[in-house]
Amino acid sequence: MKEYPKVLIACPTWEGKDYILERFAERVKQLDYPNYDILLIDNSKGNKYYKRIKALGLPVIRSKWYEGSRRRIVEARNMIREKVLKEGYDYYFSLEQDIIPPKNILKELLSHKKKIICGWYYINPEGATRPCLSQEWTMLNNKFMMVVPLGVKLASKRLMRCYLGSFGVCLIHRSVLEKIEFRTFDKISFHDDTWFFMECEKFKIPVYCDTDMLVPHFQSDYWDKLIRE
Repeated sequence: MKEYPKVLIACPTWEGKDYILERFAERVKQLDYPNYDILLIDNSKGNKYYKRIKALGLPVIRSKWYEGSRRRIVEARNMIREKVLKEGYDYYFSLEQDIIPPKNILKELLSHKKKIICGWYYINPEGATRPCLSQEWTMLNNKFMMVVPLGVKLASKRLMRCYLGSFGVCLIHRSVLEKIEFRTFDKISFHDDTWFFMECEKFKIPVYCDTDMLVPHFQSDYWDKLIRE
């Protein structure tokens, strides 16, 4: 690998993330890494949020509005994938706008030299706080359920294999994106990150988590509703 691989930091966003935009913009401009670009894909219904992002000096483009959040997100994510592959980036760093990482996040994740490596954070779906990653799947009442790692496992070593990470803070090498396109299905209530990690399993691409990279997640009250759409 060259000394400083070229990284695209990008994420889909929308006007519901307005509450943290300025803080996010400040942090992504401060990262301690010399070779990265930033791109936000705004899939809001109108142009107001797009103009706010642009006024803060962040590169932003619009994607199409759909009523369902999953369809909006996956279309925006594939726009990012296309940019990574066409413009010679080595990595896509998926960083959601409500995640404020440490300034050294890219250096730390890149140091492991893995094709896919995540940081981690807590989510609070319907009041049940848990880490946003899992080590395996199981079946319960004929439904797939994520098996979440226990805190003691997260504490036992820095580099941990996992089955499902999260696009909130996830570094993905271009060779993975060459094999896997982002997708979702209207009738199945998984977002594109779940399908992506299922595809990684299919292609035998290992997924890792750097357990030192526990990052703050400023989850809004709207989050629970959004993930159920």
